[in-house]
Amino acid sequence: MEISTFELERLLEAKMAERACQNLIGRFCMLQTARRSDDIMAIWSDAPDARLEQPWGVYDGKDSVRRYFTEECPAHDDLEARRGDLLIDALSTPVIEVATDVKTARGAWFSQGLRTDKKDGEINCRWYWTKLAVDFRLEDGAWKIWHMAVFPLLEADYETPWYDMPKLTQAAFSQYHADRGPTARYLWSFHKDNQYPLGHPATPKPYDNFDLEVGYGY
Repeated sequence: MEISTFELERLLEAKMAERACQNLIGRFCMLQTARRSDDIMAIWSDAPDARLEQPWGVYDGKDSVRRYFTEECPAHDDLEARRGDLLIDALSTPVIEVATDVKTARGAWFSQGLRTDKKDGEINCRWYWTKLAVDFRLEDGAWKIWHMAVFPLLEADYETPWYDMPKLTQAAFSQYHADRGPTARYLWSFHKDNQYPLGHPATPKPYDNFDLEVGYGY
């Protein structure tokens, strides 16, 4: 099968975009572990509809996303607040699709994460596994995180089998203040009485250009 120079250039461009997006989400995870909020915002889109969705709700616009990372998370230079703090998202199973026009991309990952923080003066260690769904946008020649949605998968204290943990409820996130409620139909996480929901989030499929039907975080 013959391929034109234009088609070859597009394939190369898409492959480079895929690698850039994979590196971008890896960089985000490393910056989040270090609590480097300003650096995270440098790789976030400036688009008016940029957003972050967490299990408890949606942060609309870059200023609101910044508020989450700078005010609701420990600051990098606040050493006292970060004493005993450790957040790791180890991503796996990447599925990335770059739009045919190579202006946007979308990806989904599982994250085998852990959290360590203080609770009532005591160190609290727990497993925190999630599913991450991200839209990327090319801005002035650089790929940026545009929409990010985080879906809980399981959370359990280190010493407790996740099979024995109670069901996750919105009450667990009362300390956070999103702009609006989550778009997910229900708050799903593993429980012995729950069935894993297919398509939550949907695995990216090939697409030509971005529209709301293929995007995450709406």
